Amino acid sequence: MDKVNAGTLKALSNETRQQILQSLSDKDMHIAELAGELGISCTSTSKHVRVLEEANLIERNIFGKSHVLSLKNKKNRKTDSENDASGMELYIAENLFLI
Repeated sequence: MDKVNAGTLKALSNETRQQILQSLSDKDMHIAELAGELGISCTSTSKHVRVLEEANLIERNIFGKSHVLSLKNKKNRKTDSENDASGMELYIAENLFLI
């Protein structure tokens, strides 16, 4: 068996966490956006996210009060736009001025 630790197995054993990983494989998402897609509370989503973070499967980027989740080591990222601000970052920057 490959080097798979117990934390990774625990993280992958839950159907909700599998759905979170599937959703994040398509795009980076806010916790609230992810909770809405899954039909569960933000609190419950955060608990699942924490398990995935501890297993080093996802990462959280914090912009003010906004928490954006993404897969760790995502393979499909566009290399030509790595230095550009992502759509999520632009959305957050634009909406910070509305507060």
